[in-house]
Amino acid sequence: MGEPNPMAWLPFSIAEAALSGNGGGVGDLPDAWAYLLDRLTAAGELVASSEVNRNSVDYASGMRHLMVLLAVGIDEALRVDPDPVLAVTRTSTDDILTWGMECPDCIYLRATLRGGETYRLFGNRGTARYVGLQTMNGIASTANTLVDELEVDADGDFEVVLSADEHEGNWMRVEGDHPTLVVRHFFYDWDAEQPSVLQIERIGDETAPKNRSVAADVAVSRQIRALGEFVHDNLKFFLDFNAGPPVNGFMPPIDRSAMGAAAENRPVIGRYELQPDEALILEVEPPEGVYWSYSLGNQWWETIHYGRHQSSLNAHQAKIDADGVLRVVVSSRDPGVANWLDTAGHSNGAMILRCVRTETAPTPSARVVKVADVSAELPADTAMVSPAERAAIIEARRRAVHERFS
Repeated sequence: MGEPNPMAWLPFSIAEAALSGNGGGVGDLPDAWAYLLDRLTAAGELVASSEVNRNSVDYASGMRHLMVLLAVGIDEALRVDPDPVLAVTRTSTDDILTWGMECPDCIYLRATLRGGETYRLFGNRGTARYVGLQTMNGIASTANTLVDELEVDADGDFEVVLSADEHEGNWMRVEGDHPTLVVRHFFYDWDAEQPSVLQIERIGDETAPKNRSVAADVAVSRQIRALGEFVHDNLKFFLDFNAGPPVNGFMPPIDRSAMGAAAENRPVIGRYELQPDEALILEVEPPEGVYWSYSLGNQWWETIHYGRHQSSLNAHQAKIDADGVLRVVVSSRDPGVANWLDTAGHSNGAMILRCVRTETAPTPSARVVKVADVSAELPADTAMVSPAERAAIIEARRRAVHERFS
């Protein structure tokens, strides 16, 4: 078995298990399969016994989340290649395969690189509110920049060199044996903004060894074991992480770059716990800067489906009150308030105020009220919506999310 892998909760650990030997196993496929089944059984027991599992929606979403983690892990295992075809592709995270509270406004792209090589990333910026580039070595960030900080021509075309050695012009440092490039798009206007169109190619003399492969039975054995560890450890990691914020409140902004987040992303993380007839009113002075948004997740740290529910609001979508304060209502029942965040029947879960390239990262105030009393607790000029208007808003969200990932 070997020593436990502290990075086992991350999908990339499954690929690395085959390429570098992490994840245990020496080619014994029956034992590896038994280990996977044992880890899945333990994960199912963890969902069933967790104190955050309080109603049928909570339980069903937890068991469904295990299927999501399996799908993410299997995709990672099957696509591993010691000499990958170079492409900037979408990650396995989208509106269906969701873990770790990914951003509802985002498309994430990734390219797997080989350490020691030099690459040229080129294409068109698109019109998304934010297009960020990050090079990583495993989970550690190496370099981070906005495309808007690079030299970009009038049509939005640009190129940037990725290498260990500094280059003239647009350049980002690459380090480590197993580097990757991550591209994040944050959209404000889901209907109008377009993502970038990017390509990547290796340039210069080839220096890195191509062949990191191992015997097929050894590689598959390691991946199967790593898959079991990923499903169980990812579930437990975020259950433990979710216990950190105060009930119906927020922690101060934190730096999550050690977990792979961009250093400029300062999330303000909270937790809600509500009865069906209760609502949580959040108040904050919205920050000034490139991007901010609210989003809700369930207790398994899955973002609540933002195409079927109004579980997120960004600066383009939210209504700011006349006094400059952003007020939103978190509840499972629609209070008719424009700034409603839908818990989708979950009894408890995560809240994030994402602040990206903003002057401040404020901590919202929060108070619990009865859903029936929400209107009385808000300013008289609070923006309201009718049931028909809400249905139209949800339908527009559904269409926009479908277009984003189709």
